[in-house]
Formats: sequence, C-alpha cells, structure tokens
Amino acid sequence: MQNQHPFRATFAHRLRAIDRVYLSLIAGSISCLGISFAGIPLLLNLLACWFVFCVCYLSFCWYVIYTTPHTYIVKRAAVEDGSRIFVFIFILLACFACLGAVLSIVINIGQKNISDHLWLPVSIAAMTASWLLVHTIYTFHYAHLYYQDGANGSGLHFPGGEKPDYQDFAYYALCMGCTFQVSDVDTTSKKLRMVTMYHGLISFALNTFLVALTINIISGLIH
Repeated sequence: MQNQHPFRATFAHRLRAIDRVYLSLIAGSISCLGISFAGIPLLLNLLACWFVFCVCYLSFCWYVIYTTPHTYIVKRAAVEDGSRIFVFIFILLACFACLGAVLSIVINIGQKNISDHLWLPVSIAAMTASWLLVHTIYTFHYAHLYYQDGANGSGLHFPGGEKPDYQDFAYYALCMGCTFQVSDVDTTSKKLRMVTMYHGLISFALNTFLVALTINIISGLIH
C-alpha cells in the first residue's frame, strides 16, 4: 500500500527497535510498582506488567506499520541492523516465559494465593499480547531482510507489482502465524525461506501451547 501524502517521520518512526524496548520496559516497570501496592500476587503482577509492556511496544509498532511508506523502510533497514537481533531474541524468550507463567497459574488455580477474579482476564490478555508481539516482531524482521540490499528488495514476491510496505509484511507474518502458510506470496531466496520455516515452527509451537492452555482454563472453569 503506497502513501498518498508527503511523509514526515515522527518520534515513533525514528525509534530504533531497542529504543521501543527501553520505553516499553519503563512503562512496564512503572505499572509494576503501582500494581504492587494493590496486594496482588507476584505472578499476576508480573503478567500484568508484561501486558503493559506489550501494549506499549505494539502501539509504537503498529503506528509505524500503518503510516510508513516503503521508501522510509529502505532507509531504516540499515539503521536497525545493530539492535534487531537482540530485540528479536529477547521478545521470543520473554513471550515463552510469559506463557510458562500463565501455565503455572492454571496449574495452581486452586491455591488461595491466586485471585479468582483476576487470573482469567490477566492470563487471556497476556497470552493474546504475547502472540501478537511475536508476529509483529517478525513483520519488521521480514521487512528489513527484504530491503537490506537496497530499494529494489528481494527474497519475497508480492502480487500486484507495488513495492511492499510494513502492512504487506504484516499480512505475510500474520498469515504465517495463523495458518503456517501464505498462498499468494512467493519466497525467492534461501535466507527468507529459512526465516519463514523457523517462523512456521515457532508459530506451531506457540499455537499448540495456547490451545493447551485454553483447554486447561476451560477445564478449570467447568470444575
């Protein structure tokens, strides 16, 4: 999708991936301190803070996704190289740690220190945010790999003939996250095929874990 108006980069557009992490960590830490005074169990507190982190990070990301033309992505690809790998690994590890924490809550739901009226909405919010965060990170990963060698781009072939922007890469990443395939986009390089394959494997593991957690939550509600 091409932007019809002159593009002006805002504060959010100029942020590096690592900067978005720092700002989101600050927001999560502030919320953690505030929530701690409410007497909520530590595990639920951490999950709530992780959700705040995700919302902050995703807000920056999706604003950029919807407002950035492909010409600016080309400029940012080289700038992002230094911090992208660190952020990518950090987000994946944190998401699976979050899902492990939710599983711990489900297993120990009968204990008195788990607040019955809070664990369900907090768990669902944290799981949903974690799922979306993983595929949002992959959106930027695909875009920067595609444009890392210049404005022409390579590695993926989108139908329509237009230069892909972040929304096109979000389509590719979310389709992989939901169905493990994208029928109308071709991978034309080995590097992108490998990234897509690992994305599919991570998506399968993540979705399987989410289904298992959902079954446990429903089972807990029934009993």
